[in-house]
Amino acid sequence: MPPPPPPPRTEPESARLRFGRRLRHWREARGLSQAEFGRLLGYHDSLISRVENARRWPPPGMPARADELLLADGELAELWQTVQREREHLGERAATRPPLAARAAPPDAATVEVLAHLLAVYRAAAGRIGGEELAAVLEHHAHTLLGGRHPDPREEPADRALAAQYAELAGWAHFEGDRHARALSWYAAGLEWARATGDRATTAALLVRQSTLYWWHGDPSTALALAESARTTAPALPGLRAWAAVAQAHAHALAGRPPQVRRALEDARRLSDTALRSGAPSPRAARAGLVLAVAHGTCRRDLALHTGRTAHARGAAARLAAALRLLDPAAHPRDHALITARLAGAHALAGHGGAAVALLARLPPGTTGRIARERRRAEEWLRG
Repeated sequence: MPPPPPPPRTEPESARLRFGRRLRHWREARGLSQAEFGRLLGYHDSLISRVENARRWPPPGMPARADELLLADGELAELWQTVQREREHLGERAATRPPLAARAAPPDAATVEVLAHLLAVYRAAAGRIGGEELAAVLEHHAHTLLGGRHPDPREEPADRALAAQYAELAGWAHFEGDRHARALSWYAAGLEWARATGDRATTAALLVRQSTLYWWHGDPSTALALAESARTTAPALPGLRAWAAVAQAHAHALAGRPPQVRRALEDARRLSDTALRSGAPSPRAARAGLVLAVAHGTCRRDLALHTGRTAHARGAAARLAAALRLLDPAAHPRDHALITARLAGAHALAGHGGAAVALLARLPPGTTGRIARERRRAEEWLRG
């Protein structure tokens, strides 16, 4: 009689594999798909898949946030400690082997200082000409700050904090160009870096950016969840909370909820006033009147689309026309064109075909990105 076969060899389960398995357990227990969970966390669903299958180390900011969203009672944060130790151990072993390829050195302090100054210049330029022209250079500077590396939580956080701000602006630049997958990728990277450095302001700003992207895509539930997360992330920053309240209003309008729209816009007005009285208003707070006028008009337009009521469309046209009067077309040509296209759409929904056609004729030729999409929508509503 032949001897029995030897028992199969078993390898101890790695901490990374155990974390991924438990993350999947809690996600499925809450009835969330990888895409839904990723949106709530601020990561792409492909990253969630790679973490669950142990093909990627969990980002530093993920475990605590996942515990909070999944009501996992701290299990994932506790597992994260063993994952960190495993990663450090593997890193020490890898350090004894020669690297496959040399990586760029991180920038010196003088370069970081220059890039911090340039960020303010790029923000001002983006406000005037839009972000499409700046996307490539913003991406380049973000990579420069990290020296071509993935951020390591043990390193000095200053460069990563600035890289997160560049990622926010790079994502917005791609959003302006109607390149949404690229925008979402940069927003997710920026969130990882901002959370790793404890930068609540940039984290909140990136959550609002993501909310706006999902609103633009017609997904009110995800847009609302992200906007609410942004408001709770920055409780001491009224200007950012006002911006998040505007994002909440957009999500409610897309879902056809007028009372919630009114409350969110009232909150945005109150928070904007608080920010202006704080003594150190941001450029965003200084433009609060224009932002709120555009938000009122856009929310009424979306309500008109949802309800079919021309009263909402007429209100949208009145508000957007008022916003347009607040804007100098020479100083902000791109914003002026975007609001003009949106106003044309409101007139089309209100049945004012002549006004819509006249406004569309005033748009500069060769418009691209978001302006081009607003124009196409207005033309579709005119035909409809």
